[in-house]
Amino acid sequence: MPSKMADEKDFKTWVKTRWMAQPFYIGNHKFEKTRDGSIKIDRAIFEIEEAEEIARLFFSRNPISQLSAQVAIWERNGTLVKAILLGTIILLVIVIIFVRH
Repeated sequence: MPSKMADEKDFKTWVKTRWMAQPFYIGNHKFEKTRDGSIKIDRAIFEIEEAEEIARLFFSRNPISQLSAQVAIWERNGTLVKAILLGTIILLVIVIIFVRH
């Protein structure tokens, strides 16, 4: 992980470089270039424009914007679906327990 804080200018420069550069970190989020020109963010593949938008949201000081970027990553890598499914199962078990008593 880089020792200095990244900013939007550094990210845009990193995106524009053609060669497979080292991963770029924004907080705990790892941005990696793929061979096909996409960008992988925390195991989720995004087009360059989408990755730039997510980076912009992460650089924002607004916590809602940062959460929005995180949810977009969770949705793309399947974590959001798994979390919703797990929550639904837990709710269903609780309802069944209350109905039986």
